[in-house]
Amino acid sequence: MLSSFKKIIKKNPVVYFLNSTYKASRALSEQKKLFRYYKEKSLRNNVIYSEGQAIKNVVFKIRKKSKFLPKNKGDLNIFWLGTHYDQDYSGFIQGLRKFGKVTEFICDYNGYDRNKWISVPLIGKRLCAPVLNENILSQVMIANKKNKLDLFIGQLSGEAVDYRILKKIQDVGITTINIAMDDKISDLWGWEKDVRLGSVGLKDGLDFVLTTFPESCLWYAVEGCDAFYWPLASSPEVFSPKKEKDIDVVFVGSNYGARGKLIKKIKQAGINVQAYGPGFPNGAIKVLEQANLFSRSKIILGTGYVSYNKNILTLKLRDFDGPMSGALYLTNRNPDLLKLFKEGEEIECFDTIDECIKKIKYYLANDDERIKIAGAGLRKAKTEHTWENRIEGIFKKLEIIN
Repeated sequence: MLSSFKKIIKKNPVVYFLNSTYKASRALSEQKKLFRYYKEKSLRNNVIYSEGQAIKNVVFKIRKKSKFLPKNKGDLNIFWLGTHYDQDYSGFIQGLRKFGKVTEFICDYNGYDRNKWISVPLIGKRLCAPVLNENILSQVMIANKKNKLDLFIGQLSGEAVDYRILKKIQDVGITTINIAMDDKISDLWGWEKDVRLGSVGLKDGLDFVLTTFPESCLWYAVEGCDAFYWPLASSPEVFSPKKEKDIDVVFVGSNYGARGKLIKKIKQAGINVQAYGPGFPNGAIKVLEQANLFSRSKIILGTGYVSYNKNILTLKLRDFDGPMSGALYLTNRNPDLLKLFKEGEEIECFDTIDECIKKIKYYLANDDERIKIAGAGLRKAKTEHTWENRIEGIFKKLEIIN
């Protein structure tokens, strides 16, 4: 029924516009409320976020709990619980394995399965499914018995995992870490029934959170949880440039929000753009297919909008995979991204579809300038934004490795 309703909305331009405008307005209003709430609460409770203090807190917790001493790079024992197999194997797992043995969670009934290109056991409001939680605890304890685990790392949400499971993992001396990639979405700071959603819903079972949204570090501090700003990254072993660039423009991502309109307008401007992902005619592709397309592309198109909302932008994996592929990366003008790459020197940006089209046409007609920016973006990605660098940086800060 819901699926049929969505199809009707998409076919009626007026209804679609009104629906998308309402959703964007609501999302922005909710986000503003969230910012206000945590600002007021931090002032009221005299909470100030300090990364240095958060580091001291975490180091103290790890030492006290398990008498853990820093290990050499490559000697850690890690348990990983992901939500999307293909996403994880786009470079993150390969980077994590450079720090030690990685045991992966395998969900037998519908989850993280290397034989499926996509697997999402933790997406959707399952509200702490008992079978899933028992499965997690069982696999962690079996792995810990075989070879004492140092770290449990997940990309989890409170609606899927019961924080008490993570407390049981902590109780046997394992440090628990969560990676939060969507902290800009206000829904993930709310409640459903009596269950706290998002990464914050797991705070009582976590030693710390790695978040891709810098402002949320203060929010976690207000909630009594240590957090660190930790942008995404890429892998030169998966994404790398080819000398021959035979694709003008490529976009890889799901067709939702404003993305379909963007691709349609670019095509109407006479530009040869190829779009892949759920909802586009070319369909979804696996990560190695994506890496091949990126390596052959002159321009890789990105968009950082959260759904329909052009006022809320978030970091995406392609923000790093694009430059790593040696293409000109062109995406929305996201202030968080521009702290990591220089606009006009290492990447290019746009605010409107017209600006996007204008820049695509310009750089397709001016190879030398396009190649210069793409080369600078590649150098920045390889020197500062690899998964190995990202993981090593936080592990050294927290004295997990020497």
